[in-house]
Amino acid sequence: MRLLLLLFFLNSALVISAEAQQAQYLPFYSADTLRAHELAVAQQAAVQKYLVLPKSASSEYREHYRKIAQEAATDIYNTVRHSALLDPVLEPFVQRVFAQIREANPQLPPVQLVLSRNPAPNAHAVGNSTVMLNVGLLARLENESQLAYVLCHELAHIQAQHMERTLRGQLTKIHSKELRREVKRIVADEYNIGSKLKALALGLSLNSTFHHRQYEKQADSLGYTLLKRTRFDAPQAYRVLQLLDKIDQPRSPEPLALGQYFGCAAFPYPLPEAPVKSRSIFTVAAPVKTALETTDTLKSHPDCAKRMRYLSELAQGQVADAPAAPTPEFARIISVSRLEAVQSWFDYDCYDHALFEALQLLGEEPQNSYLRSVVTLSLYELREHLLKHTFYEVVGNVSQHHPENFNQLRTALNAWKADDYQGLLACFAQSAGAAPATAAPADEYTLAASYAAAAISGAPAAATLQRQYLTHYHNGKFAKLLFPNSMPSKKSIH
Repeated sequence: MRLLLLLFFLNSALVISAEAQQAQYLPFYSADTLRAHELAVAQQAAVQKYLVLPKSASSEYREHYRKIAQEAATDIYNTVRHSALLDPVLEPFVQRVFAQIREANPQLPPVQLVLSRNPAPNAHAVGNSTVMLNVGLLARLENESQLAYVLCHELAHIQAQHMERTLRGQLTKIHSKELRREVKRIVADEYNIGSKLKALALGLSLNSTFHHRQYEKQADSLGYTLLKRTRFDAPQAYRVLQLLDKIDQPRSPEPLALGQYFGCAAFPYPLPEAPVKSRSIFTVAAPVKTALETTDTLKSHPDCAKRMRYLSELAQGQVADAPAAPTPEFARIISVSRLEAVQSWFDYDCYDHALFEALQLLGEEPQNSYLRSVVTLSLYELREHLLKHTFYEVVGNVSQHHPENFNQLRTALNAWKADDYQGLLACFAQSAGAAPATAAPADEYTLAASYAAAAISGAPAAATLQRQYLTHYHNGKFAKLLFPNSMPSKKSIH
């Protein structure tokens, strides 16, 4: 009898463990913003302490500096307050890597790392107090050594005081006697005053860009030195630059399978799948590249090819120049980061980007209920903006600067009418197949998506789903977005 009971409890434990492993991650959300506010206040104070008003300068220079310092402090407060990602998975991981770097480099000034919800694949340093790491960049890395180099690169900017040097250099140039004399000379000319002033401004801009790129090279070198002092794999620094060189391209260049998701009897309209191929076997055309592939200046991270050559020389050829398979732990970090980035696109009202990223990931995880919820909610919001005549605010135009498969989606979005969305969602639901029956209550995202689909179709269930959502998630992530008229006003709260 005891053996049977033991086997029963062991089996129950295994089932619970398996269910826990299979539990699907949902993007982090908390209605409590106190921690984010406290972090934002601390970072604001650090920037104000760093950007000290110079004593020996003209009154105009000092006033200009004061305004820039005030704007920088306000900007970092707003950025941290509204975009800090304080989740229980990603934030502790990146803080652990950051702490290991600082422990190996005790000469670094006191600096804090803030993980941002920003889906753009980037990172940057603010003054000598804060490193901002976007979750969109974390989602595109391959291992923690690459993450460590990104953080070392930003710490190098701080140690070299690049922000202050850039600010003081620009202000010194703008308020110099030479520049004033040049402006007076141009204004006194008889012809082409406007074009000459533009040329002068362009020269200042190009000079700033030159110094910025020089700082990037310095940060690469010093960042590599910081990385070599840690336990992390230094050759991965080169691989980071390889990834950054292609970071503006989508995860997959393949056309979206719009017909697979949105094509069925309920929506019998043509859906763009891929560019039409040439019918003649004699017509040979070179592969078309986007502007981001051909123009270095348009990239989020320019000069990567030059920086790779420099870093290879610095590392004496000991570089990693091939994709690296992530450890199981970092594979989890990548997966979670991707979902957080998708949700951020949605939260920033970039519904075309949210839809695009969700559809790309659905190709890898076709049964991911969260991704399917994002698709449904994105379509709901797109239709709402169509009805309000504000569609142009959330969907941009097709452009040669964007990848072909993203242009493919935007072409479809600009062609669809408000009446089409009921058929689109019917086809999308059909593409998922029969959903397994479950007695467990739906999660917030699934419940919100169910309401959105029912509301578009005009189903009576929409009212019931609204009540269920507001009952279970009265202060939830989508409450104000989906039910603005049902939320209590400030006056009624008081």
